[in-house]
Amino acid sequence: MSKKKVLFVTESHKMASGFGTYAKQVLPRLAATGKYELAEFASYGDFNSVNNLDWLYFGNSPNSPEEKQMFDQNPANHFGLWRFDKVVMHFQPDIVLTYRDPWMDQWISQSANRPYFHWVWMPTVDSAPQRRKWLEDFRECDALLAYSEFGEKTLLEESNNKLNVIGCASPGIDPEIYKPAASQKALRKSLGVDPDINIVGTVMRNQKRKLFIELMRAFRIFLDNAPKEIADKTYLYLHTSYPEKSGWDLSQGMQEFNLQGKILATYVCRACNGFSCSQFQDAITTCKHCDARAAVMPSVAAGLEIPDLIKIYNIFDLYVQYAICEGFGMPQVEAAACGVPIAAVNYSAMEDVIKFTKGYPINVKSLYREIETGADRAHPDNEHLASIIEEHFSLPEEERNRVRMKTRMATIERYDWDKTAQVWENYIDTYSPKDRQGKWDSPYVHVDIPDSPPEGLDPESIVRWCYGYLLKDTQRAYSYEATELIQSISFGAHVETLEPFSVDSLWGIMVQRAKNKLLCEQIRTGQQTMLVDEFIKQAYQRRKQ
Repeated sequence: MSKKKVLFVTESHKMASGFGTYAKQVLPRLAATGKYELAEFASYGDFNSVNNLDWLYFGNSPNSPEEKQMFDQNPANHFGLWRFDKVVMHFQPDIVLTYRDPWMDQWISQSANRPYFHWVWMPTVDSAPQRRKWLEDFRECDALLAYSEFGEKTLLEESNNKLNVIGCASPGIDPEIYKPAASQKALRKSLGVDPDINIVGTVMRNQKRKLFIELMRAFRIFLDNAPKEIADKTYLYLHTSYPEKSGWDLSQGMQEFNLQGKILATYVCRACNGFSCSQFQDAITTCKHCDARAAVMPSVAAGLEIPDLIKIYNIFDLYVQYAICEGFGMPQVEAAACGVPIAAVNYSAMEDVIKFTKGYPINVKSLYREIETGADRAHPDNEHLASIIEEHFSLPEEERNRVRMKTRMATIERYDWDKTAQVWENYIDTYSPKDRQGKWDSPYVHVDIPDSPPEGLDPESIVRWCYGYLLKDTQRAYSYEATELIQSISFGAHVETLEPFSVDSLWGIMVQRAKNKLLCEQIRTGQQTMLVDEFIKQAYQRRKQ
């Protein structure tokens, strides 16, 4: 019996991001079973960056100016659109697994090869209500997993139990890597940090939904109201990126709330690659190691290696996740595994992390509806966070040590990468093909492409005809996308972008899809030969022999 062929669509296991970490942990575990023929399609992956893997690695990054020009024509190409059909036609997977934000993977439903693979999607769900469009997108896959119990509950409730939600596969933690330092005081001394101060820390990218300015405001409230002996020795540590496009102006926040000298930050030197912990000094400062004025705050592309990041977690006394929502929030769990108590906003997936790490839930002062997503977002209670910080640092040292131990034990019991991989493995093993799934040798499906659409049809009829006759996809004729196209033709402008839209616009989109489907069908059935691109050749050359 042949092995099931499984394709993981990822950012890349090489990425220093939450999605990257997930791939880095789950892929090797699935490969180690020896049960599957495994491949990774890495949307931010460069095939030149990997060697000697136990699975195939299809990199998505362009490798020439000509490819770069094509790559940038459509934002979805950055998530894999432009190469996906080539990958699946070459690899011919039984199952495609994806685990990213809805807008990153929704295009998979439009693949010309969609009938021939089973699709399991684990989208990030960070709030409710979910956009109708996303719920409709989720119906296009065969099964759904969730990052959190909150996500699982939300998907079921929002769809009236009509989505095939099969469980939860939360990220895990390696307790042998993420663990408390032997001596926090000694570690702080080695990093040039006062061993006797209190540190409230966070590890978050500088984005709109991460509430850095509100965190500063809450910290100011704490300083103004806590006993002087606590306030004077307590500092806020920001491990984040700055400056960041569309991010918060941290320097302005520090000045606004008069926090000069009370904020610590991580800096990475562009000259010597060393990192340091120091007082916040704006976007660039002098490196403590080489004296070059080249030390900048870390980013996703140029972050710390895991051993160094663990050092950062271990100098914290209290970790705060201050955000309007979270699909999961991996740094919370990493910090908790190091024994750092967690305070997080009691909303979205943060609810679950607080519960399972025995942390401090921060009250939600109010919810507001975000115009971009139509979802409810949290406005946390700054006064409550201030009181939590004071409460925590008012505990006797012995009690704080007990809290640290309780935090770690609860975390490693709940968040386990072996258990996470087992969820995927169990589903792969129990999956049985249906219809044409996995049957890449199915009979040829001919696609006729007339010169023009039929005349005299109303918007609804022309859209249905395009899906049914042109694309041979009658099911999608009643999808959310189809409804949106009908509305756009009737309105004269696309209902999402407000760009002019007509029957000619529709015809251009559908003909392009039909041509792609025709080409894919001809390649699949051997009527045409697919050019084996360099990124496919390299996947085989760089795999462990």
